[in-house]
Amino acid sequence: MRRSPLSALAVLAGSAALLLGCAPASPSSSTPSSTPVASPSASTEPEVDAQLVISLDGVSFTDDDGTVTAAYDDSAALLALLEDATGELPAPETVEGMEGYDVDMQSYDWEGLRVLADSAGEGPASIAVTAAEVDGITVTTEEGVGVGATRAELLDAGGWALVDDEDPTTAANLGLGGREVPDTESLTHPGSVGTLYLLFLLDGDTVTQINAPANDFSDV
Repeated sequence: MRRSPLSALAVLAGSAALLLGCAPASPSSSTPSSTPVASPSASTEPEVDAQLVISLDGVSFTDDDGTVTAAYDDSAALLALLEDATGELPAPETVEGMEGYDVDMQSYDWEGLRVLADSAGEGPASIAVTAAEVDGITVTTEEGVGVGATRAELLDAGGWALVDDEDPTTAANLGLGGREVPDTESLTHPGSVGTLYLLFLLDGDTVTQINAPANDFSDV
């Protein structure tokens, strides 16, 4: 039996409908796109607390940029380090020398720290620390002792009496560290080699000042 043209068209239309129904749907412009996953941010290095560290040989300054050290023997470098750390260099003040000594000394005073150096910049410098911080920067020794520390903390770090007949638990001044200096003789221990050390001044049982470097063989 022959199919009519109309019946053939109906079959073709039905087949086309089935094919369209089975085909995957094309993406719609209204379909929400998936939310991108944020990549982890790069980890940042922790900030380093700025710190000035006092040693027998010089001063070190540490901050986010690293550590810089200047020796007492290089007063220009020491002053430059402190200027970089604090952002200022105080105007020098002339210090009157002791009678009988032809030394032209100058002092540079920050709030809480003083540098004493000769005006020619040839001799070694020394420092005196009178505060726990200078311009917001912690000042401490390599052993972690700073102004404001207790006598007990200083003794635990190795503090000792300057002369044998003093009691370190009551002495007004204590030393810390110590290094023999060849070709010198101790004034407090005659016959012994002189010693370089850090000097601590105390008010009762509290550290009020740190002098560096100190020694027992100079008479000034």
